[in-house]
Amino acid sequence: MERTIDELPDDDHPLFGSDDLAGAGHHHVVGRARRSDRHRRRRTRRRRRIAPILAVVLILVVVAGSIVALGKVRDRFAVADYTGNGQGFVRIAVQPGDGAEDIAASLVKVGAVKSARAFVNAAKKSGQAGDIQPGTYQVRLHSSGAAAMAAILDPANRLVSKVTIAEGRTEKQILAELAAKTGIGIADLNAASKQLGSLGLPPGYSATTAEGFLFPATYDFDPNDTAETELQSLTAQFAAETAKLDFVASAKSLGVTPYQALIVASLVESEAKFDQDRGKIARVIYNRLAAKMPIGIDAANRYGLAVLGKDPNSVTFKENSPYNVRLRTGLPPTPISNPGINSLKAAVNPDAGNWLYYVVSDAAGHHFFTNDPNAFEAARQKCQANGWGC
Repeated sequence: MERTIDELPDDDHPLFGSDDLAGAGHHHVVGRARRSDRHRRRRTRRRRRIAPILAVVLILVVVAGSIVALGKVRDRFAVADYTGNGQGFVRIAVQPGDGAEDIAASLVKVGAVKSARAFVNAAKKSGQAGDIQPGTYQVRLHSSGAAAMAAILDPANRLVSKVTIAEGRTEKQILAELAAKTGIGIADLNAASKQLGSLGLPPGYSATTAEGFLFPATYDFDPNDTAETELQSLTAQFAAETAKLDFVASAKSLGVTPYQALIVASLVESEAKFDQDRGKIARVIYNRLAAKMPIGIDAANRYGLAVLGKDPNSVTFKENSPYNVRLRTGLPPTPISNPGINSLKAAVNPDAGNWLYYVVSDAAGHHFFTNDPNAFEAARQKCQANGWGC
C-alpha cells in the first residue's frame, strides 16, 4: 500500500533528505540535526531577548529593596525635630558651665525643641556653642533645633533687668533702686545687706556695713537672681576694681587701713564734681587728720541723720553723732556713700600739697584750695554771695 508524502515518517520525508550526504542511509539523521539547530537558535534568540529584561527587573528589585531598607534605617536613626520658628515663648536658664547637652535637656523639658539631639546637632553645626552666655532666655515653643540655637545666641532674647548705679549713692538708695528695677523685695535686700559674711567682701577690710562696697556701675540682673546674688554682683565688682588699684597695699603705704581709705574715698565722692579736684580733696582730708583738725565735711553730718531715718536736710551740725565731723576729729565710722573708681583712686593716690581748706569757687562747681585760713574765709564769703552751694 502506498502512502502520500504527508503520511511518510519524518525519517522518510523527502524534505528532510539530502543527496549531498556521504551515505544515502544517513539522510534521516541530517534532517533531525537541522531541525534541532533551528530549535536551538530560536531558544538562544529568546534567551537573548529575555536576559536584558531579567537584568532590568533584578536591578529594580535591588533598588526598591535598598530604598525600603534605607527608609527603615532613616526612620530608626532620624533626629526628631520641629520645623520653623515655633510659637509662644518659654524661659530656660543657662547656668555657668552648661554645655550644649545641658541646654538641650532644658529645652526639651519645657517643650521648646522636640529632641535633645536636634539642638545638639544645630549647636555643633553653628560652630558657636562656646559663645552661649549664662543667663535666662526666652525661646519659642516647638522651635526647630536651629531656631532654638539662633534664639539663644540673640542677645535680645536674654531676659535681664538693667540697673545703673550712679557714683555717690548710699546703700539705702541703691537697695531701693534694685527693688524698683528688679522686683526683689526691699525687705529681702535689707536683710541680705546685713549678712556681710555672705556678700563676698574682699579681704583686708574690717567692715561693719555694706556701705562703700556696692560699686557703682551698670548691671544686668537675671530673673533668677536673689537679693543675695544681686548684692554679690556689686561687691564682686568692687573687689575687681580695687584689685586693679592695688587698693589695700596703697592704703597701707599712706599709713591708713584699707577701710579708712574707703571712707576717705566716699567723702571725696560726696564733695568733688570734677576729677581734677578729687586728689586735692583727699589730700586736704589727710592733712587735717594729721593736724588733728575736724575734717568738717558736711555730707558726713547729713549721712548721720539719714542713718537714723531722719531728714538729712534738718542737720544742725550740733548733733551728738559719730558722723558729726564738725565737732569731732577723725573719720566717720563708716563710708558715707559708694564711691566710683576715680574717688577710690584719689583716696590712695592723693595729690601732693599742704592745703587745709577748700571751697567752691565758681558756678560750675570747681574748688579753690589753700592752707591760709584768711584766704579760705574770703573765698567762702564769695561763694555764699554768689550762691554757688557752699
